[in-house]
Amino acid sequence: PRLRVAAVGVGWRGGAGDGQRSRQHHGRPWQALCIWSGEVIDAFAAAGHPIAAGSAGENVTVRGLDWADVRPGTRLRMGTVLCEISAWALPCKHNARWFTDGDFNRMHHERGPVSRAYATVLEPGTIRTGDPAVLH
Repeated sequence: PRLRVAAVGVGWRGGAGDGQRSRQHHGRPWQALCIWSGEVIDAFAAAGHPIAAGSAGENVTVRGLDWADVRPGTRLRMGTVLCEISAWALPCKHNARWFTDGDFNRMHHERGPVSRAYATVLEPGTIRTGDPAVLH
């Protein structure tokens, strides 16, 4: 799980100080950021699942976007960072603990706009808590 920070510098390979346990499946340039919707997380929590922002390994949580509009190929500005959504982040067994029935596929993109998304950094910069997330 990721912990909330007030601000993070973002480079071509992702957030400063961020690391991944499995470099075989994570941390490539097209996976520099793993972004998820705060509203999607809230909906899972409201349904009784023990999940919170950062729990599923996402390193950026955004609010105020229609998550159905966020998909591979779209660009997103957060703070001074510009990124492009590159792929859906497929859920894995490590996320089972965040769902009361262990069904981590609840966060699979085939179940609707509920998946985390990977992004490539196009313009490095800084993201601060409260910065708006704007689709381009």
